[in-house]
Amino acid sequence: MRNLKTALFAAATATLCTHVQAIDVVTEGDTTLSIGGYIKAEGLFISPDDKDSEFKGNIRESRINVKATKLVNDKKLTGFIEGDFYGEFAGYESGTPELRLRHAYLQYDKFTLGKTWSGQFFAVAPRLTEQLDFYGTGFGTIAGSGLYVRPDLTVHYVNDGLRLTAQDPIYDDASVPDMVVSYSDNIANFGYTAALTGREAGTSIDDESDSDFGIGASLAAKYTIGNGSLHGSVYTGKGMGVYSGVCTTGALTPVSVNCDAEDGKLVSQTGFSVGYRHQFTPKLRGNMRYGEVNVDNDADTSIDIKSANLIYAYTPDLDFGVEWRDRSETTLPWRLKGQEVEVMAKYTF
Repeated sequence: MRNLKTALFAAATATLCTHVQAIDVVTEGDTTLSIGGYIKAEGLFISPDDKDSEFKGNIRESRINVKATKLVNDKKLTGFIEGDFYGEFAGYESGTPELRLRHAYLQYDKFTLGKTWSGQFFAVAPRLTEQLDFYGTGFGTIAGSGLYVRPDLTVHYVNDGLRLTAQDPIYDDASVPDMVVSYSDNIANFGYTAALTGREAGTSIDDESDSDFGIGASLAAKYTIGNGSLHGSVYTGKGMGVYSGVCTTGALTPVSVNCDAEDGKLVSQTGFSVGYRHQFTPKLRGNMRYGEVNVDNDADTSIDIKSANLIYAYTPDLDFGVEWRDRSETTLPWRLKGQEVEVMAKYTF
């Protein structure tokens, strides 16, 4: 039973995290090479509180991946590489779409090594509702930052529900990797993941290289009820701003800004999210979600984002969707305080 629950959780994680329906293109002996990914076209109607409304469209989220698998000593060896088209850009609509590396990792037995999802992401993402928002899917969780959701180097060790992670530290002068330990389990219709994050974070004042060690704790859960499911998560900790994506300035900020400290001390923050998913018909599904983060800084920063969507599976591989979002504060220079409506079409292969 334990192995079955672990396998089901791993399958759900793979589905959520990679969006892959691989097509086998070469099979030679026990080695298989496959390709996968999706093409997503989206239009965004933006209605900021303090600026004129506008419309933007793009295909940057489209992605492609290649995976190779083979058996070595009766254990699966996997190599995976994936890119999308966000590249190096200053804003949502700036420049020409350029290929960007999302994942490049190898996986053997219980170990994964390379550029891939952070330990914080695995601790919350499989328990969240489905969203169309590329930038705000994890808002309100400790894995809410798009900047650091895939570190340049990550090592995962997974044994049943236990996951141990060491990853490239975000603080440039850190003497140890950022670390995550998490445990997941599924009991009947209820599943949960609890995690602890530890990292060295900068506390510099006047360019002095000072630091402290921050600890964060998170819990995410999902409860299935008939054709629907309830989703929830909560986290708290010090020095967690770079992972939650919410900094002491009151918004998501560039890498050059210290997201974790104020007046030479680590800043604590707490966040949570609640959501509901419902399968109305075999083809039509919908999600509602609310996320909030509160920072214990001088400004008593608080940000929340509300969203709701409908997704129609026209065919098993082709989805059409619409999503409404409302954010209480500007969270990136191109993600302004106010409302957005996204419409999209996505073909997964």
